[in-house]
Amino acid sequence: MGLAQTNDGLLYQPDEQPSHPESFLHGFQNVMGRMAAMAATASIVAVAGGQSEDYLSWILFAALVVCGVGTMLQTRRFWRFGSGYTLAISASSSFIAISISALVGGGPAMLSALIAVSALIQFAFISRLSLLRRLITPVVAGTVLMLLASTVITVVFARLSDLPEAAPDMAAPILAGVPLAIFMGMRLFAAPRWQQWGPVAGILVGCVIAASMGLYDFQKVIEAPWVGIPSFAWPGFDFTLSGTLGSATFWALLPGFIIVYLATSINSISDNVVIQQLSWRRPRATDFRVVQGALNLAVVTNLLAALVGTLPNMLAAGNSARVLVTGVAARRVGIYAGLVLIAVALSPKIIALVVAVPRPILVAYMVFMLSLLFVQGMRTVSRGGIDGRKAAVVGVSLWMGIGFQSQAILPDLLTGTAGTLLSNGMTTGSLCVILLTLLMELTSGRRKRLNVAMNQSSLPGIDAFLREFAARAHWSEASANRLRSAGEETLSCLLSQDGEQDESNRKRLIINARRDGRIIEMEFMAVSDGGNLEDKLAYLSDQPEIEDEEEISFRLLRHYASSVEHHKYHDIDVITVQVAATA
Repeated sequence: MGLAQTNDGLLYQPDEQPSHPESFLHGFQNVMGRMAAMAATASIVAVAGGQSEDYLSWILFAALVVCGVGTMLQTRRFWRFGSGYTLAISASSSFIAISISALVGGGPAMLSALIAVSALIQFAFISRLSLLRRLITPVVAGTVLMLLASTVITVVFARLSDLPEAAPDMAAPILAGVPLAIFMGMRLFAAPRWQQWGPVAGILVGCVIAASMGLYDFQKVIEAPWVGIPSFAWPGFDFTLSGTLGSATFWALLPGFIIVYLATSINSISDNVVIQQLSWRRPRATDFRVVQGALNLAVVTNLLAALVGTLPNMLAAGNSARVLVTGVAARRVGIYAGLVLIAVALSPKIIALVVAVPRPILVAYMVFMLSLLFVQGMRTVSRGGIDGRKAAVVGVSLWMGIGFQSQAILPDLLTGTAGTLLSNGMTTGSLCVILLTLLMELTSGRRKRLNVAMNQSSLPGIDAFLREFAARAHWSEASANRLRSAGEETLSCLLSQDGEQDESNRKRLIINARRDGRIIEMEFMAVSDGGNLEDKLAYLSDQPEIEDEEEISFRLLRHYASSVEHHKYHDIDVITVQVAATA
């Protein structure tokens, strides 16, 4: 209920328009670091996957175009696609390990097929996001972030010594150490507005050092034209039982792709929730229809990526951090950011300039980025509160993922299809944390359910349901009355938002109640197109007096409940109200 605090550091809201020159500068600044990350991801995947330089040039070009188009489209909302916020889309480092396995197992055609099939499955996940609300917890999201960093880092370190044979012995440590020192120095000592330029500065200094050692290949940069499209044969699809779909490798890798998509979606959900709060001077309650729209559009960009034969992508990590640092959430910035990505993609000379960056420099950048990602995972876990059970789930899942990734757990048994699946630590660890979280949910306090019509005549039945539940919990009369009052006011709030219903559009209200220690949690599920209760409750603190009868319910609910959360989805509204027992 603390949404009334204003965001005084925000310069531009999404619906405000800075000047075109200012928007261009913010858009260019937004994608500079992401281009370096995309180049690093493409380089590592192509080299480790045994692909040619032409393939590397193509996937980087195609990734820039796809992500540029997706970033621009995210600034709009049309039907169930798009967010209406400045959300950058980027080729994801989360898919490095699994993409390398796909290239090694079946080449670019298999990678494209895996991206397409897993993206289509992702549509089903997003459409039923409300059903997974108890599974997508801070513990799961944070553990997945830590697994992403822990499992990818082994692949990244393997590229540290990837230099020509004639390179000096100290070349790799210098080319990785100096940029990393710049990243850290600017992060620790520079002002926030300069910290975002740390990766760019570190990479540039590293390239200058590489050039002085003769390790930067200028020849390909000189030969590349200023404008053009890289030449590469489209890998195509082979959805036949005798081709890709009939391959044991395809079916072994598909669960891994689905798990990574799920994991990155959980991370994107967290970032999208935060950016909705940061993008307005008066923070708003989370609208999960915006989250669903953002994820749906990300799936579309992945289908486009599969079509053109490039890498999988996701909503870029750190979108909310960018708004927090710059204070700019204007949609116009997203338009310019997408245009910059497309313009860079159409210049082979710039792409060649990026691709020629020596691997140790990119390794340094990836280590820095993955380190921050790991810590962000720790923060996410702690935000949901840590008790003994959650600590065990996080610890075991993390070490299971690392153990299987390093083949330290039962390596002799990891053969065939099961070996291909379980040897990916991201897959194994994510499965572990999801299953353990599901187990905690199933073994927690038993829920009681009531299904009634969503109208005022259902109040006596709701009251009797809550009175009986409080009696089973051995609550005092005062605590039981508090619970019943909170239930009554929640129903009143819902009805005031929903307006009049005709006979052909009757709505149902499902109430789940569960006890957790001294707290009873009520979950009201209904179909509603009204506003958000959290916004209503927050805005009341700015109003000196009650202006109409509807506001009485909001004020009373704020009084009785210790916590109110309202999550709006395309298919359902979920309002969670927690009431604590009186002393």
